[in-house]
Parts: sequence; structure tokens; C-alpha cells
Amino acid sequence: MTAAGASVPSNSSCPRCGATFRCGMVGGDAECWCVKLPHVMPVPSSTSSSIGTSEASCFCPACLQKITDDRQQDTSPARD
Repeated sequence: MTAAGASVPSNSSCPRCGATFRCGMVGGDAECWCVKLPHVMPVPSSTSSSIGTSEASCFCPACLQKITDDRQQDTSPARD
């Protein structure tokens, strides 16, 4: 656990934008920040990316929020 105000080290890179971020799955945290978002896509089954590193193949907070928003709009019923 980190002290209040201390930054948590990044341990993953976003495959969409390249940003670094902390993935709780990779970091061994009890829960990842992503569980607070609506579940619109499956969570990676392993924490190994396609290039064989220990980075998870998940998206950074900004990209995952955008993907979630886009998918929720795509599944919303059309309004007249």
C-alpha cells in the first residue's frame, strides 16, 4: 500500500495509445481500477501480452473509458 498522495508505479502499456498505467491484475492488487467501469468486454485471460512481456493486454483508464462509452452508446435503444 502506498502513502496518501504517493504515486503508484506504472506496470502496463496501453495497446491503443501507448500510455503507461497501473494494472491491478499485473500488480497483484486485490482489485483493479477497471472493475468500477461497466463490463462491456472480457478481461484478458492471462497477464501476458502477445509480445511475451509481463504487461497485461488491457487498456489505460482513458482508452477503456472511451471504449466503454462507445459500446454503451452502440447498445442503447434508438430514440425517436
